[in-house]
Amino acid sequence: MMVWLLACVGQATFEPVDPDPLHKGQPVITDVSWECDAEDAKWTVSVRTEQWSGGGWLWMAKDETNAEAHRMPSVKAAADGTTDQLQVKLSVKEDWRDAKSGSSTRWLCAETPQLSFLVTAYNTGGDKVNDCRTWGADPTLWTRIDSAHDCTTVLEGWLDTGASSDTGP
Repeated sequence: MMVWLLACVGQATFEPVDPDPLHKGQPVITDVSWECDAEDAKWTVSVRTEQWSGGGWLWMAKDETNAEAHRMPSVKAAADGTTDQLQVKLSVKEDWRDAKSGSSTRWLCAETPQLSFLVTAYNTGGDKVNDCRTWGADPTLWTRIDSAHDCTTVLEGWLDTGASSDTGP
């Protein structure tokens, strides 16, 4: 019986496979959603992408000197590499000095109309911004902040449409 098994294995042929089947393309932002719950004092910002990403960043600012950056990790990536969801949840701190990147913010929900926002999605290697969206009071603000990414893809109607903006094709 052992001889029979070896004979089967000896006749097997192997077809070449795509060396990287899950990374056919770089991430492209298809949806941005955000909300600020004043009662719970919590911001939630989510970004959906086509293709896996290397994470992303959320920037929030009133002006060049009052800006925050928060890492947005992947929270729901498709097993086949076709989509990714990045998300950050931030509690609002009463004292702005207690705000910590990635977990809390100084910005109250009532300040939304005065804020500018930027979200980025990094390539799968996590070393380069592949796509971005900006919205808010001054979407061009990011060109004046050295450490932020220059983004020209502006979400329209961000205040009128509520807490979500579909940016897909």
